[in-house]
Amino acid sequence: MNPVISLVLKTLGFTGLKKIANEKFDKAINLAKDGMSNVQDTTYKGGLFSMIIITIIWISIFLYIAFYYAYMPSLILNRPIHMQFKNCYSNKQLCDYPSAHVKLTKNHQLLMIGQKYKMIVNMDLPESPVNEKIGMFMLCIRLNDKYGYLVSSTCRSNRLKYKSSLFHIIYTIFMAPFYLAGLSGENQLIQFEMYTEFEEDQLHPVTDIYFELLDYDIQIYSANINIIANLSGLRYLMFHWPILSAILGIGSNLLFVFFVFSMSWRHIYGAEIYRSEPNDLLDLCEVFDDYVTDQENESNDSCNTSFS
Repeated sequence: MNPVISLVLKTLGFTGLKKIANEKFDKAINLAKDGMSNVQDTTYKGGLFSMIIITIIWISIFLYIAFYYAYMPSLILNRPIHMQFKNCYSNKQLCDYPSAHVKLTKNHQLLMIGQKYKMIVNMDLPESPVNEKIGMFMLCIRLNDKYGYLVSSTCRSNRLKYKSSLFHIIYTIFMAPFYLAGLSGENQLIQFEMYTEFEEDQLHPVTDIYFELLDYDIQIYSANINIIANLSGLRYLMFHWPILSAILGIGSNLLFVFFVFSMSWRHIYGAEIYRSEPNDLLDLCEVFDDYVTDQENESNDSCNTSFS
């Protein structure tokens, strides 16, 4: 074989191998770049998705807490009652009935509209001969708004629990050590259930309560009023089963917030995605035409080389 021809074939073979090696190397670099780009894109999307999920969860928790404090009433409201009276200096007795005024709030509404409340007056009375002699006595209250409008009024009766002389002697002997130590006393706690299902009037919210004991000789240690909310329905569930209600409430908020977020995302970015689809198709067509053209040119070059 001609040495020139052998040299040409070797040169062509080395050039082909070099071209193949360069193509392989470029392909490996492109694959590495594509892999890095995919990793970065996946990391970015994963981080963004995690931040969105965490934000949605915290928004759901905040909405449930805000709803809980706005929807749930105060379970118990307690106010002390300080009785006042006027003395009659002639016989050292009371000249008027013991009375008191309790201000629940100044301007804002304290009780929740639509919620039923129970009002109980607790009265601590001594087991004195005077109170035992009085027997039955009446307690009346009046509920007024901040302008003095009478919202409601009611009266209830009660008395000390009866104890016979024999029972009183035995009980006193048994409780004597506690009496001497100051751990107990000869008194009774009397309860007046003034309202069982009281509902606040939206036009005239209660701000002031007036008390009056209808007896001149009554003796009293202390008194207070408890306003207790009678929970029912959803409020009862939220108070007595807080974990279950929190799971259901936060889950419902998650669905709602995720739905709103999805609709917002589609409204903001959906139109751009739909508008970009035809351009993407045109770009793919152009890329395909360029590829076909390059393949035809390579085929023509190889044919020309072989013929030459």
